[in-house]
Amino acid sequence: MNSIISEKAEIGEKVEIGPFCVIEDGVKIGNNTKIESFVHIKKGTIIRENCHIHSGCILGDIPQDLGFKNEESFLIIGNNVVIRENCVFHRATGEGNATVIGDGCYLMAYVHVAHNVRIGNNVIIANGTQIAGYVEVEDKAFISGLVGIHQFVRIGRYAMIGASTKLVRDVPPYSLCDGNPARVYGINVVGLKRNNFSPEKIRIIRSLFHLIYDKSIPFEERLKLLRDKEEEEAKILYEFITNSKRGITDASWRSEE
Repeated sequence: MNSIISEKAEIGEKVEIGPFCVIEDGVKIGNNTKIESFVHIKKGTIIRENCHIHSGCILGDIPQDLGFKNEESFLIIGNNVVIRENCVFHRATGEGNATVIGDGCYLMAYVHVAHNVRIGNNVIIANGTQIAGYVEVEDKAFISGLVGIHQFVRIGRYAMIGASTKLVRDVPPYSLCDGNPARVYGINVVGLKRNNFSPEKIRIIRSLFHLIYDKSIPFEERLKLLRDKEEEEAKILYEFITNSKRGITDASWRSEE
């Protein structure tokens, strides 16, 4: 029942490692982290403090990328991260690059995080979601189960993605997105309330979304109107949209919106 732990791994204080684990050379595991049975943590993986890795996970394997040439790269997992059973996270393609998972994230069973993905802080990702290479997920997004995310897609802060959604375009911050093909159905009111957004802030965000998706106005004109608004949320949305390479997801409004 012994685990195999390299002498070249750096293991912090009060780390628990269960049976039948493999910890390779150069792995770094922070204080107070718990690793359950049958976990394989490969070279280039850095895990910060107070994390909980459940059984059957494989962390830091090489990318599923034909462009990978065995360069030195990393998987970096932040503080207070929970990774549930049988997740697979890969390190990055490109010398010195990293796949990054921020602080306070909760990733449920069978989630796959591919090479060069960047996940922000306090993100929740439900069972079976598959995240392709170079995807970016901003802080406090919520991704439901069995979601498929195309490479290079970006998901904005406080967005919520419904179960079994197929994402091929960027999802703006604050939005509620669902379906195949995916559509934005409004704003994530429940998530915003849970994160202490005031009724006035929610009203402002809703009005901004009506502007962004008002097809009676040319898109470039909508962007100019958004750029000229003073609210912080407008600036966040403007920056997100103007930096989009894949375009933003189309909308289909619910009646209550």
